[in-house]
Order: sequence, then structure tokens, then C-alpha cells
Amino acid sequence: MPQETLAASPAAEQLRRGHAWLRFRSVLESSYRQDQFRHGLFYLRASLGIGALVVAVFALLDRFVLHIVHEPLVELVRYAVLLPAIVLALTVTFLRDGSRLYRPVVSFLAPFGLVAIVALVLSAWENGQDQAFTALILATMFVYFLIGLPFMAGLVTNLIAAAAYLGGALLLAMPGQELTYNIFMLVLAIAVGATTAYNVEHTRRTAWLESKVLDEAALRDGLTGIYNRRRFDEHLAQVWKDGVREHRPIALLMADIDHFKAFNDRYGHQAGDEAMKSVAVVLTRFARRPLDLVARYGGEEFAIVLFDTTQEHAAQVAEQLLEEVRGLGIPHHDSSAAAVLTISIGIACVLPVARRSSAGLLQLADQALYGAKDAGRNRSQLLHEEYEHMKTGYFRRHMPDSKAGQ
Repeated sequence: MPQETLAASPAAEQLRRGHAWLRFRSVLESSYRQDQFRHGLFYLRASLGIGALVVAVFALLDRFVLHIVHEPLVELVRYAVLLPAIVLALTVTFLRDGSRLYRPVVSFLAPFGLVAIVALVLSAWENGQDQAFTALILATMFVYFLIGLPFMAGLVTNLIAAAAYLGGALLLAMPGQELTYNIFMLVLAIAVGATTAYNVEHTRRTAWLESKVLDEAALRDGLTGIYNRRRFDEHLAQVWKDGVREHRPIALLMADIDHFKAFNDRYGHQAGDEAMKSVAVVLTRFARRPLDLVARYGGEEFAIVLFDTTQEHAAQVAEQLLEEVRGLGIPHHDSSAAAVLTISIGIACVLPVARRSSAGLLQLADQALYGAKDAGRNRSQLLHEEYEHMKTGYFRRHMPDSKAGQ
């Protein structure tokens, strides 16, 4: 697989660079978070549900079994801060945009919830219940592993709780020996939990990147290293939906190597393979944005998807492609288009609408490619028909009468 094409894989590049700070490049990070949220959603909801149940059960035990009557401030903390925070976080998981909203929401709520637990623990200590401190240790583990917080957010949350505990204990004049011991145990628990949480997240991220690289390998063409037809079909369908939702135009360029059979017949299939690799590397230079894509469509034909672009820009890209392929200087003495290897390009650029499919865009670009070939090859053609006026999105190649019978 060509070196330059491999560099176009964001997952492979991120795996090579590493992720010691537990963060990927923006596009990968967003995809990773969505995948982790989706795959762990059942366990996340279960953890939050159990957390809410535990708070409610302890409140009932205090009141009806142990007959402990807490101060109003404690009840306020328990019912107006801790329990609502957990319920709100659980509710977000059921929203349509939950994968996007959950992390910022829980990162905001977690410090408040843990500080609320600190307040309950200190209140219990003030009433002679020293064993309540264990609940704070357990809560630090809960923050690290059970509510879907990333490592850094969990660490910051626990450090805020430790500072709140220290401040509250000093205000309550906790004995120095007991305070020192409790702070030592709390910091130790936070450090051990942080080390484990870091290793778990680092391993999880590495495994995710490796799975992405394997998935991408299955979606790449074995000869050129660019994406294959299967990946092209999936991507075009997805960006079509994005275009409909965001009202963004999509350009599709269909490129075909001119007289490629004659090239293979004259120079051999090995030379033909090398020529296709060289053309593929050129094409990848023009699809660097996250939603752009280059694929081998079939045989010596390639496709380039450009999201959110104009007809003018698509035409400029096509002209640059023509020039760069000619600039490769690969001899092709059996071509009627030029003495070097060239390509022909068909261009279609439309604004997607819900009542149509991407199949019409594909057929439009294919029609334009045939037009470029009919006009002499080594050129591009942009189909000018109004897309809105097309009945089905499928069109027949219109050939002159003199060619129709050939």
C-alpha cells in the first residue's frame, strides 16, 4: 500500500503518534466518544440507576430503620443536589443527542454530586458516625469507572472532592491525627483509582484505534490503498443524509484512466498497476477534509466525493487533477488523447433533497464522464442540467445518431 495513501488513514496516523494525553484528533475523538457511549449505554444506565437507588435506600434506612433525623441542610443536599444530579444524568442518556450531551453534562454535575457526598460524610462524622467515610472512598471509584467520565474529568472531580473534604474537616475542627489519616487514605484511593482509570482508558483507546485500522483495511482497495467500492457506497449514502440535514451541496467527480486497456497491452499489467497506484496517490491529495473521500470505483475508474463545495470549486479541482496526472509523465504512446497517461473526469454537483437519493448524483457524474470521453478525453465535463427538473435521477447516455448504431 502506498506510503502517502496510508497517511490518509486518521486512525493509523493516531496509532502511530500515540495518545499519552488520552485525546485523539478532533474527528477521531468525536467518533470515539460516540462509539463508547453507544456500546456502554446499557451499563451506564444501570450504574446511574443503581446510584439513584442507593441514595434513596440509604435515605429510607436512616429515617425508618435507624430512626436518624438529619438536619435540614443534609436533607437538602441529599434530595436537592445528589439525587437530582444522578436522575438528570440518567435522563440525558435517553435523549436523541445523548451521545453528544452526556459527557459535558456529567462533567458539570459530577463535582456537585461528589461534594454533596462529602457534605453527607462530614455531617455523619459530626454525629459520631465515623464509618461513613468509607462511602466517600467508594464514591471516588464510582466517579472513575461507573458514570462514563473520561480519566481527566474523573481525576479533577475527585481532587475537588478531596479539597472540599479537607476544608470541611478543618471547619469542623476534626482532630489532626484523624484528619491526616483520612486525607492520606482519600488521596491514596484517588491515586490508585487514577492509575487504574488511566490504564483502562489508554487500553480502551488503543483497542478502538486498532479496530478502526482493521475496519479501514477491509474497506480499502488492495492494489491502490485508497477506499474501495463498498466504502464509497457507504460514505456517499451518509454524506447525502448529512447534506439533506445541513443543506450543504455535494460534488462527485468520476475519473477514468484514458485508453487503459491499450496501456496494459503495450506496457504490461505490472506497469498498469503502478500507473493506477500513481494516479490514486494524486487523487488523495484533493480529498483531505473529514467528509471528502477518494475511492476506486471499479477497474480503472475512480470516484471523489467533495462535501459542501460548489460547482466552480469542483471544476477547479478537476482541472488540477488533469494537470497533475499529466505531470506524472507516464508514457502512453497508444493514447489518442496525449503522449502521456491522462484521465477523463465527469463532474456533478447538487444540493441533496430528501425526496431523492444519492443514486441520481452518481448517474449524473457518470453521464458527465461519458461526455468528457466523447469530447476527446483528457478533459473534464460538468453536467449542466437542472437537478430539480429531473424526474427520477437516472439518465441514459445520449449518443449522436451516427454513434448509436456502432
